[in-house]
Amino acid sequence: MRPGPVYSEQAQCQDCYKCVRACPVKAIRVSSGHAVVMPERCVACGACVAACPSGAKRVRDDVPRVEALLRAGRQAVVSLAPSYLSEFEDLEPPRLIAALKGLGFMGVSETALGAQQVSARLAQGLDAGTGRTWISTACPAAVDFVRTYLPGRIGNLTPLDSPLLAHARLLRERLGGDPAVVFIGPCIAKKQEAEAAPVLEAALTFEDLRAWLDRAGIDPARLEPGPEDRFLLGPAAEGSFYPVEGGMARATALSMTGDHTRFVTLCGLEAIRRGLGDLPDPGAGNLFLELLACEGGCVCGPKAARRSPVRARMRILDQAGPEPGGYPRLPELDLGRRFRPRIPAEPPVPEARLAEALRRLGKRGPGDELNCGACGYDTCRDLAGAILGDRAEVRMCVSNLRNLAEKKANALLRTLPFGVVIVDEDLRIIESSEAFVRMLGEEALLVHDSRPGLAGASLDKFLAFGDRFRAVLAGGDEILRQNFAHGGRTLSTTIFAVEPGRVAGALLLDVTETETRQQEIIGKAEQVIQNMLGNAQEIAFSLGRNAARSEGILNSIIAEFRGPDRSGHGA
Repeated sequence: MRPGPVYSEQAQCQDCYKCVRACPVKAIRVSSGHAVVMPERCVACGACVAACPSGAKRVRDDVPRVEALLRAGRQAVVSLAPSYLSEFEDLEPPRLIAALKGLGFMGVSETALGAQQVSARLAQGLDAGTGRTWISTACPAAVDFVRTYLPGRIGNLTPLDSPLLAHARLLRERLGGDPAVVFIGPCIAKKQEAEAAPVLEAALTFEDLRAWLDRAGIDPARLEPGPEDRFLLGPAAEGSFYPVEGGMARATALSMTGDHTRFVTLCGLEAIRRGLGDLPDPGAGNLFLELLACEGGCVCGPKAARRSPVRARMRILDQAGPEPGGYPRLPELDLGRRFRPRIPAEPPVPEARLAEALRRLGKRGPGDELNCGACGYDTCRDLAGAILGDRAEVRMCVSNLRNLAEKKANALLRTLPFGVVIVDEDLRIIESSEAFVRMLGEEALLVHDSRPGLAGASLDKFLAFGDRFRAVLAGGDEILRQNFAHGGRTLSTTIFAVEPGRVAGALLLDVTETETRQQEIIGKAEQVIQNMLGNAQEIAFSLGRNAARSEGILNSIIAEFRGPDRSGHGA
């Protein structure tokens, strides 16, 4: 099955949810820890592709499809986006045209010619009516955003083709035959537009084109173009303003005869969401909203060269512009179009179901709803709704995972038979178990009542061997195992680095009773030695050597049993 314009390479997904945070429409389903793009909800803005640190979010490469078309002998013509002026700023258009012909295209034409047709037709509509709010349909990502997420505004969409579709119709009408029209520009959403339009064969990005030229060994800068290397249907004029914010309004105004329309440009999907959420009454005139999904306009598209938006805009304004005279321009094509919602309207989620999903996230009241955004959703309620819609997972909630981990850790600390303490680089206690507090005595228990786990207290106040913790923190010993005397008890202690130089932990076991039993055995062995020595004095001559040998053997046994040090004052 052919993937959508933006798709997921699941083997590369690192379970970081960065794409969910970046996606302005949350068109990503998380299942079994993998983030998958939902094509029916995706507007192909490319935000997830730019955000993904592992390259798991990818843009479909349609070059092989176009190459197959050319090999089959199909005549194909390029519709070149007007942002080529900023993309290839050091390359004269004839060299670029020659390079594209070298790939097998019969010719190249400017998409801006279609933009001029749209502006002319739009100008007629704006001049003819009043009291209406119009929403532009030039940007396919913005149109799909309205159709998918703001269906109540579909009635405001200008009922006209996009500049690309208008250009494709113009090429077919003027050139005759059945040429395959292939768009090349900075836009990913054009791939989605091409899939739905019979007049378009495919859409490539500037990135696709650069890679294709490299594989073909074609360097446009080294080509010597001929007189035939010119744009089909002639150069564009005011349509070249379209790739910068306000460009469509500027181009349309040239063909208008009235002055009762106000123009507003909204760049970025979030700005579009806010702007269309509370539209003012246009009054006696018209309000025209120019929508561009990319902040900065098409010159800052997801597959445009990463140049300064100021520099790119200046390049367009310097190179584009209308030819003298000839305005207002008259439309030559019928560009009528109707728009429908992309997905069925979802019924509102009952509050009871939403509350249950929130409880699964550990949110039992408004105070538990942090709305931290770590999961990628703006609010906990948004995440709960996505879970109910099978688009998200409970484990995406970082705060809930942390709370569960803390509860499990606390339960484990309560059941462990030995004391546990964790301290920072200043030997301030971060956390400790109740068993550890009991080992320290009454004073520690009193502090524990007001400060559970002795959090923030100084370890030096309770233990006399804090210097050993400092040694581990300083890197002297990664793990230190030693017995220490404390309050008449012997504590078998293991100190280890949790985070070298910053955090250390320790496990402590009270081995006082074990030490007492060992001392009793040692005392009995010493008594045996004394008895044997008494007997040896009585029969010194006959058994002298044997007694001395026995004393040596028993002493060695005692020494072996004692180990390096059984005094209880450190090993």
